[in-house]
Amino acid sequence: MDELYALYRRGFPDYPAAEAVFRECLKRERGQVLYAGEGGETVGYALIHGGSLSLLCVDRRYRNRGHGAALLEAAETRIRASGADRVLLGRGRYYLLQGVPAEDPAVPAFFERRGYAASWTSVNMRLDLRGFGAGRLDIPPAPETVGFRFARDADRAALLAAVDDAQPDWRGVFTTCADPVLLAVEAGAVLGFAILSPGGGRFSPPGERDGCIGCVGVAGRARRRGIGRGMVVYGAEWLKSRGCTGVELRYVELVNWYRRIGFTVTRRQWMGEKALA
Repeated sequence: MDELYALYRRGFPDYPAAEAVFRECLKRERGQVLYAGEGGETVGYALIHGGSLSLLCVDRRYRNRGHGAALLEAAETRIRASGADRVLLGRGRYYLLQGVPAEDPAVPAFFERRGYAASWTSVNMRLDLRGFGAGRLDIPPAPETVGFRFARDADRAALLAAVDDAQPDWRGVFTTCADPVLLAVEAGAVLGFAILSPGGGRFSPPGERDGCIGCVGVAGRARRRGIGRGMVVYGAEWLKSRGCTGVELRYVELVNWYRRIGFTVTRRQWMGEKALA
């Protein structure tokens, strides 16, 4: 695993990840690794989990020599043999980057030439918590009738009902979630939810400790009342109180919505996939 991590650091310098995060997210021992070599040295690899190409990495010193194309072809052959009918770039059960980096157009173009397509690009954002405070934001506060607290065992049914209302695809996430779940509650009813993870940042800048806020949702009947932003602000202040210096978001769609809270775009990932014949 040390060799894989060292290659990752050389191949993706713009996506710093601690080795512990790399190991936990990718679970190399549960997947298949295909290697590329040159001159007796390992110069790249592809990591596969089921139908997901969790990571395709080639040392920058050895790019444009056919190693990436050969690894991708070999990975597709393995995935096809497993019975999967398509290849996902990232995502799946174990992944670090949810897609492939989109900052350099040559990266998506490499996959497009080989039959991959993406209907959207995932955005990562970050909030610097130094000096952050709710009183400094130019946004309307959440209604005074809405309170924020962490979910308890007794809230499980109400939480899942709110998830089913707001974003039913997330039910599995909340069924197995081990991180604290923040609730927005009004008159005893759960109207909103968000997962807060003090150790959830994957790409923290050097010397920083980023937490993560994920799966922020509000029941349909309660939207456009400032509840969602109120949860994010409350969550950011809570993460700051736990020693986090920043907040990382992944899979962001409402970029401008988060910008009003102070988040900035840090990375974009092309969400490619390919149907296998």
